Amino acid sequence: MKRIKLKVKFGIDLAMILTFLVNMFTGFAMFFGLALGGGRQYSGAAGFNISNLADLGTRAWYRLVHDWSGILFVVLILAHLILNWDTLWCYLRNT
Repeated sequence: MKRIKLKVKFGIDLAMILTFLVNMFTGFAMFFGLALGGGRQYSGAAGFNISNLADLGTRAWYRLVHDWSGILFVVLILAHLILNWDTLWCYLRNT
């Protein structure tokens, strides 16, 4: 059981690193104007509509990936904190 938990923790940590890098890359690309393009605009994660994916411009794709990788990153952080809660609590209690 402990070995499985370690593999899950490692997988979550690796996924956190990857989603952070994707989020960072797309954020820099949008901020510095590297993601250009016309086409339909993406109205954010709340207004997501799967039927509009084919019509999105390059910048809209970057924003779509940026928003959803950010949401996934937050979910992974919460899972990481839940799995490491005992260790974190020991550190906080002993300081």
